[in-house]
Amino acid sequence: MRNRDKARSQSKRHGFTLLELLVVISIIAMLMSLILPAIQNARRAARRTECLNNLRNCSVAMASYVEAQRRYPAAGYWAGIPGSRYPSHNWVVDLLPYLDRRDIADRWDLSVAYDAAPNHALGDLAIPVLTCPEDSSLQGTGDLSYAVNGGIGYTTFLHSVHDVPVDAFGNAIDLNGNGTLAAVDDAQDGPLSDRQMLKALGLFFMENYGEHKGVVRHYNTNFIRDGFSNTLMLIENARTGRNPAQPQENWATPFAHKTAVFFTSDVCTANVCSSGNVDYTMANSGPWEINAGLSQEEGRSPFASSEHSGGVNVAFADGSVRFLSEDIDGPVYVALFSPSSSILDGTPLQQIIPSGNDF
Repeated sequence: MRNRDKARSQSKRHGFTLLELLVVISIIAMLMSLILPAIQNARRAARRTECLNNLRNCSVAMASYVEAQRRYPAAGYWAGIPGSRYPSHNWVVDLLPYLDRRDIADRWDLSVAYDAAPNHALGDLAIPVLTCPEDSSLQGTGDLSYAVNGGIGYTTFLHSVHDVPVDAFGNAIDLNGNGTLAAVDDAQDGPLSDRQMLKALGLFFMENYGEHKGVVRHYNTNFIRDGFSNTLMLIENARTGRNPAQPQENWATPFAHKTAVFFTSDVCTANVCSSGNVDYTMANSGPWEINAGLSQEEGRSPFASSEHSGGVNVAFADGSVRFLSEDIDGPVYVALFSPSSSILDGTPLQQIIPSGNDF
């Protein structure tokens, strides 16, 4: 009888009490709260590293292109006859053979626009090396997360004049501050024209393509006077890429706001860069500072941005890649855009010479 009571007593101890169960659950919850952030941080770090590696591969491809062609590509190309130009292609198309995508390059038709057949279908293909996995705006086709160094702006047809320097939003800019906008040629714009100053402020520009060439403006390695390790080449922009509202656009579009990253023309009061009107501290401030454009619609903010905390990934002209702080001083930021700033010495746009500790 005693053995039977003992066995019955032991059988009643097989389960957990409610209190014990609650204690176990609370311990598991506490452990999960400690482990999950660590897992998320590890995944985020892995995505950031993959993003940097993709940018490095693009940088290597750019260096291979420059070595083969003896020049940097244009940010975007426009073809056709003057007065009736059409969007041809951009720097990504030029780099395809060096990105191990000769299969796409061989099928690309440079005689028609980027959004015409067969180019449009090719431009919709996903090329992982062109994207950052930390970019939440990726659509899965035709995506792009990196852009070239466009300086303060580009040139376009404006006021019935070709090759007019404009800011990132297409507004004319008086870089030499002499009051002349949209000069027909450099001779009408003083000894250092707006066009010459524009070239000193960036590395990639708009060009005309094909037999009816007009504007041709580019750098080769001999004219990067500020040092390859001090000149930005490729810059991350999470707002560069495919806008669902504009399905015809993809990584091949030559539009300036989709191919280049700029620093803001707010450095010049009212877009006039005359004496007393230039303040380079504004280059990385306000609504167009690094990472401020993340709230903008895709393709509407041609400025540096990423979904990494604290800055963006960049590639320099020497092929090196690094993380650039979003708190970089404006004058240093501008100096990194300029390949040959000595041209600007003695003008209101004269720049500082950054040291390696400045960025």
